[in-house]
Amino acid sequence: MCYHKQDKALKGQLEKYYDAIMRDFEYSPSYYENGFDFKASPIITAERPKELLGYNWGFVPWWVKSEAEAKKLRVQTLNCISEEMYDKASYKDSAKEGKRCLIPATGFFEWRWLDAKGKAKIPYFIHAKNQEIFSIAGLYSSWHDKASGEELNTYTVLTTAANPLLTKIHNSKKRMPVILKKEYEKDWLNPNLTKDDVLALCQPLPEGFLDAHTIGKKVGTPAISTDEKNNPDIEKPVEYPELGLLDA
Repeated sequence: MCYHKQDKALKGQLEKYYDAIMRDFEYSPSYYENGFDFKASPIITAERPKELLGYNWGFVPWWVKSEAEAKKLRVQTLNCISEEMYDKASYKDSAKEGKRCLIPATGFFEWRWLDAKGKAKIPYFIHAKNQEIFSIAGLYSSWHDKASGEELNTYTVLTTAANPLLTKIHNSKKRMPVILKKEYEKDWLNPNLTKDDVLALCQPLPEGFLDAHTIGKKVGTPAISTDEKNNPDIEKPVEYPELGLLDA
């Protein structure tokens, strides 16, 4: 699943790409983002399509009763299987209410398993071939903490079946994030879409839109902090001779 992504675009680049203004959010470009840090990232919501707003990765539905419950749940809601969003308790209200969002990205990270249990695996950096910024489809939610009076705004990444490239790379789950081509981004935010319309947009990308290369294993090392991974070298190509034998 998609738990690690990149958005290294500058603020001005994001505002130009989405024709939107970044509001009330201290944004820093990131070469590496770990979903389990639950940090705030800029997203475009259906309700405010002309603004880039800071929402935290890790979806918390409105009905959660406490901060402890919210923290427990968000570990499980970094991703949502798009085929199930209208049925799963955590997501169905946002799905039915049209709370869809665009999640800016310049890449994401996945691992190819070399054995059945994933004890040996190789990391990849995946990006769009012909554009620096692209949009991952998501759902968003706002949760009011009655104890503190604070509001927490969150989102989840939608996933779909892997295309041929991601089937090879993400061979354990055979899933990929729902990535929207530029011409479908405004459609995704359209409040008048039917359920069938939404699900029709949650299809695997055709072959040729994405490219990928292997990178160093530092990206998957828990002992190395996110801050240490957040530098240009994280996406530097690294070759693995064992993959040549595997693909022969």
